[in-house]
Amino acid sequence: MSLESLYQSKALLKLQEWGGKMQTNRALSAISGGMMSAMSVILAGAIFTILASILNLVGIIQTTDPLYTWLSTPYSMTMGILGVVVSFAVGYIYSKNLELKGAFANGVVTMILFLLVAAPVKAVELADGSTMNVLDTTYLGGTGLFTALIIPLISVKIIQFCEKHHVMIRMPDSVPQFLSDAFATLVPLVVCIVLWHGLNTLCVQVFTVVLPGAIAGIISIPLTPLMSLPGMFVLGLVCMLLWSLGIHGSMVLSPVIMAPMIQFYTQNAELVSSGQPAVFAPIALYGVMSCCGGTGNTLPLAVLCIRSKSEQLRAVGKAGIVPALFNISEPMTFGTPIIYNPIIAIPFILNVLITMLITYLLYAVGFYQPGYILIMTQLPIIMQSFMPSMAWQNLFMAPVAFVVGLFTYLPFVKVYDRQLCEQEAAAKAASEE
Repeated sequence: MSLESLYQSKALLKLQEWGGKMQTNRALSAISGGMMSAMSVILAGAIFTILASILNLVGIIQTTDPLYTWLSTPYSMTMGILGVVVSFAVGYIYSKNLELKGAFANGVVTMILFLLVAAPVKAVELADGSTMNVLDTTYLGGTGLFTALIIPLISVKIIQFCEKHHVMIRMPDSVPQFLSDAFATLVPLVVCIVLWHGLNTLCVQVFTVVLPGAIAGIISIPLTPLMSLPGMFVLGLVCMLLWSLGIHGSMVLSPVIMAPMIQFYTQNAELVSSGQPAVFAPIALYGVMSCCGGTGNTLPLAVLCIRSKSEQLRAVGKAGIVPALFNISEPMTFGTPIIYNPIIAIPFILNVLITMLITYLLYAVGFYQPGYILIMTQLPIIMQSFMPSMAWQNLFMAPVAFVVGLFTYLPFVKVYDRQLCEQEAAAKAASEE
């Protein structure tokens, strides 16, 4: 089958139609727009992360040096609070999509509600005996991203209901618009606070964790037994599916993966130190999901986007290719976007599963070597695969993943490129009228 006939096949045409419908859905387009609006924040954080990684890699600084901490701070204040940015953006865009008044004020409301459940104020006692009110940032970044998507969608619908049924405080026309909008959101804000604060309190009482943590914990429960070889493929599928739905799949799986991962490297380190070879375990396949451009192996996607005809895809590819070289996938994940976009989500999932299978076969024949050095930091492609084992064979992991990703993404990017080109042409024609 030629590529042209593949592009015109019923399956891909149906997928393209489905993707178009999803993108025009007001809620899903708000999610997509909210993610894309966070691109500058993501890229800013990525720049400092890349710089810190390079300086650490060449031995100029160590992770314990003040300079490394200084370079890491912008990342903590960008990617580390990504959920805050997205909760505002989704609330704002969804309000615009529903043609509600005071969209900016609604965005502020949804951001406050997210902070309320993700990082409620805590009083902590310092070493000198004084107390300080602090915000726990654990769930303000990618870990709480799913909650940052859900809260705006539900809260804005509550605001819409209150507006439709006149359950709000109305100010005279002489009052400035921004002040009128602030008063208009007061009643819905109180309703939403009671809802989310109450639900969060319930989660703390039942699960001893705030709402974002409870959601991540509930999702991870059925994943724990999946440490076998078939189970790793299921975990890979689940991780990519969660990412495609706007949930930080890697963070959700982290509680499931971390203990067996540490055990795997510890046992192999003991074997190597005693002169014996490291042994393979299925958990070794987990790292393959992000060995060539971060989660979903997005480096080949970035290359294909740069070569696309669509202005949007070219811009995303140019912005995302350098972060992808350092295994940072968020610019491509949010910029393409992959989230709620089945045309790109399918190869995003599929290329990882194919790469995992090829990697297992190369482990089985003894070519790839199991790791024994646990690397707990982000490294550039190739180095990420090489350093845990220090085996030259593992230098080929990223190139193999790149080839698999290139051929897997290619037909789907072609379809998406055509779709975006048509949209861009239509938008250009409309602007010229």
